[in-house]
Amino acid sequence: MYEQKVFPAPEKEQKEIINSYKIYEGNCLDILQGFDKNSFDLIVTDPPYFLPIQSYVGTRENGYARRTLADTSILKGFFERVFQELNRVLTDDGTYYVFCDAKSYPIFYETLFPYTKHVRLLIWDKLISYNGYTWRHQHELITWGEKQDTIRVPTGDGDILKFRGVLQADRLHPAEKPVGLLKLLIEKHEYSNVLDPFAGSGSTMAACQELGKNCVAIELDSVHCETIKTRCFDKTFLDREVKYDFIRKRESKTDE
Repeated sequence: MYEQKVFPAPEKEQKEIINSYKIYEGNCLDILQGFDKNSFDLIVTDPPYFLPIQSYVGTRENGYARRTLADTSILKGFFERVFQELNRVLTDDGTYYVFCDAKSYPIFYETLFPYTKHVRLLIWDKLISYNGYTWRHQHELITWGEKQDTIRVPTGDGDILKFRGVLQADRLHPAEKPVGLLKLLIEKHEYSNVLDPFAGSGSTMAACQELGKNCVAIELDSVHCETIKTRCFDKTFLDREVKYDFIRKRESKTDE
């Protein structure tokens, strides 16, 4: 007779929980104050950098008043407060990537200058432009800032990033950035904890998920928050467990 051997069932492999993804619904100025110092080592964000809409009242004789640089004061004042908090929550060896344009770059340069050892400009070349008048936009700018202890990354990469934008028909947000471009920025560094305080449709979080990085997204608009949740939550990964949290506005301290 053959001896029957009983083999124990293989133990289920335990995947390590190494990634956390959180959405905070609300004003980033309020929410940032609740984070501990040095909570993040990389900030990648696309803030509302457009200048205030002209709202001067004209006259019949003189027309509208001439624009002045004072028109940017509201925008500058807001971002001074934001980056004061961002500097607090970003580690001393952290890095900033902030999308902007030619009109708003001087504001971001001046605002980041006291908190960094380097502030430089990266150019995102979208490869094509859309029809319009005179010269059409084919690029956006990215303010890149390094804090005092940021480690220099050896590279041969240039500062012009060639990447197609998201097609209008495919956008989940009017100013949506391509995940591939954001991955290019994020994977340049060995950081683990990424913050996007102006999260939009969650492209930064989607890029972090593909790279195995932790990410916190802050978004004021409740509709966009739901878009991020639909886009990024409940994903499963073969190599790791993940944790998802959605802190809605009514649960924040400012509403208590």
